[in-house]
Amino acid sequence: MKSVIDYFIDLYKENRQITLLSWCYSALTIVFVMIAGLIALLNQPLGVGVLIVPLVCVVALCMNIVFWALIHLAIDTKSKNDEKKKSAKKTAKTKKTTKTKKSAKSTKKH
Repeated sequence: MKSVIDYFIDLYKENRQITLLSWCYSALTIVFVMIAGLIALLNQPLGVGVLIVPLVCVVALCMNIVFWALIHLAIDTKSKNDEKKKSAKKTAKTKKTTKTKKSAKSTKKH
């Protein structure tokens, strides 16, 4: 049976950093909510103040997911455009070579 650390190592090796990041933020959020609950048993205002940390973790996770998605969208769009340009260049080169071959054949016949 794999441990949590082995699972995190596998995620890192598979280049799934966004999943690893979300798990870390989730773990931090759960730990700080529990800590805030325990502190709130002793001192309520301090416990409520500590609840700001999990809120910041959730907001940071949401921002990271949005930025990650935007960056990957931009990269995918750029790579698709590059592929289209390369295929268009190959098509143009193929058309030029066929035209050149046809014109060479026609000049040989005359």
